[in-house]
Amino acid sequence: MQKIQLLFENSPWLILPCIIVGALYALLLYLRGRKLGNVSWGKTTNYVLSGLRFLLVTLLCLLIIGPFIKQIRNTIEEPIVVFAIDNSTSIASADSSQQWISEVTVLQEEIRNEDYQVETRSLETTEALGEITFSHPSSDLGGLLNAIESEYEGRNISSVVLISDGIYNEGVSPTYASYPFKIHTVGVGDTVPKQDLSISNLFYNKIAYQGNKFPLVAEVSNTGFQGETVTVSVNLRGRTIANEQLTLNQNRGVASVEFLLDATDEGVNHYVVAVEQRTEEYTTENNVSHAYIEIVEGKESVLLVAQAPHPDIKSLKLAIEQNKNYELETAILSMEPWNPTIIANKKFDLVILHQLPSRGFSGNQLSQLVQDANALWYIVGPQTNLPLFNNTNDLVEIINQGNETDEVRAVFNRIFTGFQVENDYQSTIEEFNPLRVPFGRITLKGNGQPLLYQRVGNVETDKPLLVVGEENDKKQAVMLASGIWGWRLQEYARTEKTEAFDALFTKLTQYLSAKEDKRRFKVYPIKNEFEDSEPVVFQTEIYNDIYEEVYGQQVTLVLTSEDGEKRNYTYATNENNTKYRIGNLPEGVYSFQASVNLNDEQMNSSGEFTVHSLQIEALNLTANHDLLRQVASASGGSFSTLDSIEALQASFQNQKEPGKIYTSEAFLPIINLKWLLFLLLLLVATEWSIRKYMGSY
Repeated sequence: MQKIQLLFENSPWLILPCIIVGALYALLLYLRGRKLGNVSWGKTTNYVLSGLRFLLVTLLCLLIIGPFIKQIRNTIEEPIVVFAIDNSTSIASADSSQQWISEVTVLQEEIRNEDYQVETRSLETTEALGEITFSHPSSDLGGLLNAIESEYEGRNISSVVLISDGIYNEGVSPTYASYPFKIHTVGVGDTVPKQDLSISNLFYNKIAYQGNKFPLVAEVSNTGFQGETVTVSVNLRGRTIANEQLTLNQNRGVASVEFLLDATDEGVNHYVVAVEQRTEEYTTENNVSHAYIEIVEGKESVLLVAQAPHPDIKSLKLAIEQNKNYELETAILSMEPWNPTIIANKKFDLVILHQLPSRGFSGNQLSQLVQDANALWYIVGPQTNLPLFNNTNDLVEIINQGNETDEVRAVFNRIFTGFQVENDYQSTIEEFNPLRVPFGRITLKGNGQPLLYQRVGNVETDKPLLVVGEENDKKQAVMLASGIWGWRLQEYARTEKTEAFDALFTKLTQYLSAKEDKRRFKVYPIKNEFEDSEPVVFQTEIYNDIYEEVYGQQVTLVLTSEDGEKRNYTYATNENNTKYRIGNLPEGVYSFQASVNLNDEQMNSSGEFTVHSLQIEALNLTANHDLLRQVASASGGSFSTLDSIEALQASFQNQKEPGKIYTSEAFLPIINLKWLLFLLLLLVATEWSIRKYMGSY
């Protein structure tokens, strides 16, 4: 239904002058006589011609005063019923879906006959019911309903028919949310527990250090095998490296067994944990689980050297060792014998100098440590010997005035490019209590870039508080204040967490200790672990002699599986796409070797990644219709099974939902109407044709 109104931007009384102008024009042209030149015509023809000219001129004048049309359009949307199909593999395992798809298809047609719109959604697609495959590796029922709520927001959605076994193993339970529509649930699957053994969980650290032992804990779930003893084994590269006997004490319970394994071979190791199979089991697919553990040569080593004990040392140690890849050692010069040779020979990845060089401390004692360190981080404090510090570091020069200090807060440099700190953490850090910095002239030297600026009161200055840079292939940082332990304490007092403090200083540690990768050819997967349902994506970077990225080079990529099977690929990059995707790789650990020939120079890149299979759908095959009842009850819907689905059909017939009226309003200048142009042309053409016919011009 559509309603049209003619409105005017100016006073509608201007229509009268338009009519007068049109009438006068027609009167002066035609009604003074029925003769034009040497041609004359009848009275009726004269009236027709003057009427045409009157309409033409009047319409043109109306266009000048700019009227516009208000168009109100009402549309009616019939109520929508969305069929939400749980197409996870547990449905296929528990039921023959083809047996009930036909019944649900008939139900959809019956609902359409009641003037409903019927649409279908599954966990991953919007395909028609008959085209859905029950192969999704997980069940996120809450996510499915949330997606429907978001997609149909503002539309006339009447209800959702959720067809599922009630098993969810991803996301949040749908019973914890409320939805703005009724949810009718249809339960499929068997609610009777099946006799089964499974590896329900594996607990392990993803990184272990070569030469150490590491724990791996397996949880075994059982249904129907209470009191029996089973063997749980761990296999690596096809051979059993450990096994344990486990007694199952409870029916439908969980028992755990711990293995202490040796970290021997460097790289990613694929451990297969299995519980022995029994012939009475419903399925044996869940008797095996996989663990991928990277064995690394050793931790990143960090040395913190200080003149005297200080609470900053403990705070930094707690923050840095949040990352299991880092190990912090401390050297307190006033408490321990100073032997820079021994420390330097350890080749630390990062050396933190807390208030060093200090007053009364010889620079010669520090020179070897500074020279041999891969990266340096200076923390300036009251005990720092500023003249010696200025000569030692390459980033900052401090000219202190009378040993005075200033109280400043931190402000982040929003254009810092070294690494990113989350916005929430930045806001938290900027609210921390002030630190004391040397008062005087602070000058940046070299390639230093401030990460933090100083804020005095409410005034943000351009003086740095924390500077990061690189000089002579050595990364350095300078923190112009000590006392950062107070920041950590303050954050914990407010939130009982230290996430912002830890994030800032662990990321700074990672940035400083990271080795610069200056290879001109790099091929690497975008992540270390992929699921078998997604493609493995490689990023490729190729640079010329002056380190400009180039494209169009042919790259050869060879993947090698654990079994030694090789897969060969060839591709070329372009400016708009430097990624290469490989799909359908089986589960396992893969090594890759990539090569390219650039200007007759052969360059190579290699690495490892893992592909693992999600088996969570096989862990629980017992339908949970109680969850479906709760969801239906909370939303005002009904629960039914496939045997009683006729009752659901009757509910749609007996409780017809009304359509929803949508009103849209549009304002269109009348000059935009195409038909008006044709009308004007028609008036001109008709008048000209009549006059031509009568012999005039």
